[in-house]
Amino acid sequence: MSKVQKALAVGVVGAIGAAAAGVLMLSSSPVEATVAIATNTGIACSDCHSDPAGSRTSALTSRGTAYRDCLYSSEPGQPNCNIQILKWQAPPAAAGPQPVPLPASEYGQPSQDSNMLQSQADANEDTAMEAEGLSGSGLPQDGSPEAAGTDDPENAVTLAPEDKAYVPPVQVEPPLPQLPPAPVLLQGDYPDCREDHLHLPDPHDKAININQCTTRLDNYYNDVLTEYRKQMNEFQNEISQIYTEKVAGRMEYSAASRDQFYKDMRQEHANSDPDGINMAVYRAAVELYNADRNYLSDRYCYNTGCGGYPVPENYGFMNMVTASGEPVEETKQKASKGSRKGKASGNQSCKKSRGRGGLLGGIFGGVVGSAAGLGKIGTLISSVAGAVLVGEIACKLSEKEQEKAAEATIAVVEQEEVGAVANWQSPTRGGVSGSSTVTALNTEPNGRKCLTITDVAIIDGEETRVSKQMCRGAGQSKYAIMA
Repeated sequence: MSKVQKALAVGVVGAIGAAAAGVLMLSSSPVEATVAIATNTGIACSDCHSDPAGSRTSALTSRGTAYRDCLYSSEPGQPNCNIQILKWQAPPAAAGPQPVPLPASEYGQPSQDSNMLQSQADANEDTAMEAEGLSGSGLPQDGSPEAAGTDDPENAVTLAPEDKAYVPPVQVEPPLPQLPPAPVLLQGDYPDCREDHLHLPDPHDKAININQCTTRLDNYYNDVLTEYRKQMNEFQNEISQIYTEKVAGRMEYSAASRDQFYKDMRQEHANSDPDGINMAVYRAAVELYNADRNYLSDRYCYNTGCGGYPVPENYGFMNMVTASGEPVEETKQKASKGSRKGKASGNQSCKKSRGRGGLLGGIFGGVVGSAAGLGKIGTLISSVAGAVLVGEIACKLSEKEQEKAAEATIAVVEQEEVGAVANWQSPTRGGVSGSSTVTALNTEPNGRKCLTITDVAIIDGEETRVSKQMCRGAGQSKYAIMA
């Protein structure tokens, strides 16, 4: 390069450097955080610089940007940037969404264009007061000025029904329906005719009376006991229907009330089952019917000569007369005062066994109807002396004497052999005694065993001798009087 070129290059570079220095000197540069500015203006550095402690000088706040754009001049009357930055105000924030009042038609008040916001506030206050049971004007929900205590009904505000808060009415739970009482068996319906034949002297008449009583017992079973079973079934259906139609799903009753009624209904339904408490009297009546019918069958054969019994010597004689018109039986008694028949004539004053009424009262009076007596029905009937004693002897004895005679019968039955004898003595009367003797034992092909037992009772020297048959079926443990 020639000297001329070198000189020109140096000149150009110098001109460029001088121009650049001039530009820098002319441009204002209050972009750096200087303590002097903060001290002069009295504002914090962070008001102009986003990060006063950082190295970036271009990170200015809106106030710093405004100060940077200020044209500073020290001449009198010219803008002073320090004063302007102190008076500077941030631009207003962008307006957010403003609440818009609802039109008057939405809350039922007359249109108030000049004071829409106040109307909305009043409507909100009315709603809150209605929830407490008051209208917007302090009136109860019925809107009557009298209820609010005002004497100016013309100025009172009455709300439309749709503007009132809904308050559900207080409902009182109605009483639950009552379950009907279960059917009842009455003692008066039972034909207590088992010993009606005892006062009759002629065995033939006794047999007729026994047949009549047996018919009455069978009618009782068919007309009363069988019908009672049907009534109990209808009772169970009735109480189930009451629950289904009047309680289940009915919202006027609480869930607890419906559940309790269902439990009570189911318990009463179970009590009316064949093995339930309500059927205890029925079961006792059936067992009593069977015992009485078996007893009458045995007494029929005893008085007619069937089932292994001999025909009574005086059978039918009481209704016969001699040629002179005198009853045949009276003639025979005169001829033989000491005969068996003369001794048996005392049966005419013998009516019913003592304790019979207590047995019926115990069954139909509810003794076995309680829960505690469900398992005692058989014991109650079989423990009575009438279960092993015949009426011809039992009616002549007191209850304690009947117990002694029954113990003698049980003693010979347990021996199960011909010739077994057991004696007894009255615990209350010195002239009363008796005995039981097994006179025959028969075993049938089906396993049924029958004992023929002769009972004797001696009362003040007068002897009463009566035979009976006691049998037990195959697999049974106890003997009972039956033909």
